Amino acid sequence: MTKKLVLGFSIIILLLQLLFISYINYNDFVDLQIITSNSLISDQSVSLILRAGDVPQLYELLELIKIYPDITLLSKLYNFDNLVVWGLCGNCYLDNNANSLINGRFFAKDDFFKEDFKAVVSENILNSDNCYLDKNEKIYFKFNNNNYEVIGVISSNISNMLDNTVFVNLDSLNIEFLNKFIIDGTDNEVIDNAVNSIIQEYNVDIISENNNFVERYIFNDVDKHILSIFMVIFISILIITLSMFILHYYSEEIKVKRIIGISFKRILSDLLKNIITLTLINTAFFVTVYTIIYYKVLQEIHLCFYFSHVIIFSCIILIIISWIIYLYMLISNNFFYRNGVK
Repeated sequence: MTKKLVLGFSIIILLLQLLFISYINYNDFVDLQIITSNSLISDQSVSLILRAGDVPQLYELLELIKIYPDITLLSKLYNFDNLVVWGLCGNCYLDNNANSLINGRFFAKDDFFKEDFKAVVSENILNSDNCYLDKNEKIYFKFNNNNYEVIGVISSNISNMLDNTVFVNLDSLNIEFLNKFIIDGTDNEVIDNAVNSIIQEYNVDIISENNNFVERYIFNDVDKHILSIFMVIFISILIITLSMFILHYYSEEIKVKRIIGISFKRILSDLLKNIITLTLINTAFFVTVYTIIYYKVLQEIHLCFYFSHVIIFSCIILIIISWIIYLYMLISNNFFYRNGVK
């Protein structure tokens, strides 16, 4: 193998792996931005504002949790620059991306309708006068004459949108009415059923989806789809370029081996061994560098570690290149013997 072949192959294969890992990390980053902009609420959730004079009492809304156990009921209780308090109750399901922002744990169904109130706070609030350490070394958050045990800390280095946010038990509040709230859930069907139940009982003024990030940054499913198409096209071009680059540098060697009578299987086997060796070396190098960067930088902003994805992607590239080379050699080999060169 010549230096030019090794260098050219390495540059293209590393570029492919870099593009792939950058693409999935970018999508991961955008998903985290969406989550933080919506205060950990999913973008499929629905906001309801009920008209004055036709507002349900809080205990009536909390009864929805028993009827629809897969929903989460949320309401913004306090909203100032240095403190934003959300009350919530219900399923409180968070996907993996949202859970990655929590040190400790988030709420579970068993945390509600008890006298032992819980809170999940941001790091800013944890280090403020709103929290204190008791004699048992448990941390508590003080709000509305209640003490809430801190069970989790929100840690987001990619956005300041949750810097002053707190989540507490909605069932801990001594309020009678709630005229604005959000219904979230494990899927759209669960949310729709709960919303329809409220519409039948009360006069709903506004229903809107919570998708602040899309409205602010104009990054929606269409943009994501277009980006994916461009990535597939660009990666395909690079794979074809890499295949042609390999065949160009091995063309003379293949021709000589045919002339001296080396079999097709032997020529193909030797070529694929070289390609596999180069792929393994470059993949090992890329994974090593990626691992270092992940634990130094990417982990701090709560992105996932895609080690297995890189390995699988590299294997797919290797398989595609091998098939392209096999088909090319099969066709050229038949043409070589049909024309009576040997």
